[in-house]
Parts: sequence; C-alpha cells; structure tokens
Amino acid sequence: MSVEPIEFLRDTFPQLFTRGVEVLKARAARGDEQAQRIVADVTAVIGAASLQIDESPPMVLSARAGAMSAGEAPAEGVPIKIAAALPGNAVRLLLGEAVKAGALENEEVAIGAAQTASKRFEDALAGRPMTCHVTLLGVPELGDVRVRLGFNVSEPPNEPGFTTELQYSDLESVQRGELTVQELFLGGKLKMEGDYSLALQTAMQLLTNPL
Repeated sequence: MSVEPIEFLRDTFPQLFTRGVEVLKARAARGDEQAQRIVADVTAVIGAASLQIDESPPMVLSARAGAMSAGEAPAEGVPIKIAAALPGNAVRLLLGEAVKAGALENEEVAIGAAQTASKRFEDALAGRPMTCHVTLLGVPELGDVRVRLGFNVSEPPNEPGFTTELQYSDLESVQRGELTVQELFLGGKLKMEGDYSLALQTAMQLLTNPL
C-alpha cells in the first residue's frame, strides 16, 4: 500500500470508504440502529472534496449514494463542498504510521473513512461558507503543521475566516480519551481567532443532536 498522498487518495481511500459503508450496511441489516442512522447519513451525501497536497494539482473525491470515486475533477453532477490544502510530509508520516500499525485494516477506521461524508454536517452548515487554517503545534519530526480548510468553497482559503491552534500533545490526550474537545476549548488549549461563530454553532448542533 502506497504512502504517497496522491496515490493513497486516488486508489486506497475510495476503497476504504467503500469498505466502511459495507461494514455499516452489514451491521444495519443485523438491526444495529446506530449503524442504520450512520448509513442514512452517509448515503444521503452528494458532494466532492478537492484535496491539494503541496503544489500538486488537487485530487477530487466524489461521494454519491454511499459510493466514492477519485479523479482530477468532480464526478458529473457532484458539487465541490470541501477544499483543503495539506502538507505532503505530514500526510506521508501519518500514512506510514497507519500502515505500520495495520490501522487501515481496522473496520472502525474504515467506518471513520465512510463518515467523512455526512449529510448532518452539510445540513448544519446549510450551504454557508466556512474557512479556516488549522495549525497543529509541536508535531514530532515535523514541527508545526498547518492545514488550509474550506467548506462550501471551491479552493483552499488563503485568507481564512478564522484560525485555530492546538498542541500535538493535547491532540494525543484526546485520542487517549483523557480530554474531550469541549475540555480543550473551555480550558483554553484550543486557541481560536477570528469569526468562528459558525463553527461553534455547527459543533453545538451536532453535539446536541448525535446520531
């Protein structure tokens, strides 16, 4: 399995997405009500993500009815709803660690890939553009890593609506279950500047109406 970002996005991620949907559908067929809700959420999406790695042309992932395809442009009739620019060295490191740990064979990781398409999230934004720069501070071997991210826009934002910073060590604490995202924000560990009102509104809507 390639850890080159473009090859991963083109070849591996759509397969991972499809496997996640298949796992969810199998659980739903056995009567798992949460899986049924997630399947409904994922399969209702018609949208594409345009992902740029360093200076390479974007790779576009198109989701429709629980299926995903990859190409240089969105599938016919599928609008771009997410645009992001990611540093290649960080993506390579992340993929390399995931491959070494065998994480990409894990069903829960596949389900997570499927849930990158969410009608609930789309509905919460209601077509409103939201742009941000996210910086992860103190990443081992990399230093500070920044991602440019936009929703309901066609290109990654150079001038974001807001910025957010988080220490890598605090992210690890969240992953270990020692901190919640709410505790990060309330404790001042998640630093945000600019107009992030839509982000907070969207997060609160999703948290108060979980699947």
